Amino acid sequence: MTETEAEKCLAEYRALLKAWTMCVVGLNPGDSDVIGRKLDAGEPLLLRIADEFPDKAYSVDLLVNARKRTWAGFEDERVPRAQRA
Repeated sequence: MTETEAEKCLAEYRALLKAWTMCVVGLNPGDSDVIGRKLDAGEPLLLRIADEFPDKAYSVDLLVNARKRTWAGFEDERVPRAQRA
């Protein structure tokens, strides 16, 4: 994997994380569970990137922890938002 490919993978994971977050808070329609499984499936690649490119380890850590720590409780306890017309 090249550094350019690693950057692309990080950007794609970041976009997926944003889509998941928007679903969790009810701003966008979608199934947050499906997106969450995609995020879980992408974590091994993130860990590989962190191993191969130590300068990207901090970015990987932020991406993984943004979901694991910030939203873990909120997702289980969230109140459904009213659907927009």
